[in-house]
Amino acid sequence: MDTTPKSLSRRHLLQAGLAAGVTLSTWPLTRPSESWGATAGPPRHGGILRVWGYDPPHFDPQLTINGKTQNTVSFVYSTLVQYKVGADVQPGTFTVEPHLAERWEQPDDTTYIFHLRQGVKWHNKPPVNGRELVAEDVKFTFDRFLTEPGNAARYVLEPVDRVEVVDRYTVKFLLKEPFVWLVNVLANPLSMWIIAPEVVEKYGDLKKAEHAIGTGPFLLERYEPNVKTVFKRN
Repeated sequence: MDTTPKSLSRRHLLQAGLAAGVTLSTWPLTRPSESWGATAGPPRHGGILRVWGYDPPHFDPQLTINGKTQNTVSFVYSTLVQYKVGADVQPGTFTVEPHLAERWEQPDDTTYIFHLRQGVKWHNKPPVNGRELVAEDVKFTFDRFLTEPGNAARYVLEPVDRVEVVDRYTVKFLLKEPFVWLVNVLANPLSMWIIAPEVVEKYGDLKKAEHAIGTGPFLLERYEPNVKTVFKRN
């Protein structure tokens, strides 16, 4: 009797890959092998994980709301906060938890303060070369988000008046009016990825694959249009 699983969710594939520490290649996968079964034992470091991928129009998450771009760069970038995922999370539950920000506070109705994790590093690629993520990066990200004419998602942060750096690891969002959904919006994996100012300053935008440099779990190693995108474990 064939007991091989007939399908496996993208989330479970990614969780398994991250646990194992793999090179990720996004191309068609129709059926997982026996190694994904419960009898496979603990994950082993290394290997290749192949998943169904997309051919994005380009790689700049602030210049398109196309899901193919947002899905692809999700392997590369990180957000300030994120929605909790896992086997213990009920479908339809959206609980916000820390990501690049280790905690946040709301001293009044129009102020949110985010305290960043210390020691988070950008990918070790030029022009950032593995430097530490700091509050200035967050300010740059959302300054560009709010002022970039080509950003179709700009309206979702319309209540934000400005973003200020408090210190190296603290950033403040000041609102025009009370907006209780701010933290939830920042957790949405649509254009909320934190980007490096040096990359935009050097290239002008993030449209090419080599511009996709973040703090996420994978480095974008190679892009072959209409063929595959290859990521390497960070």
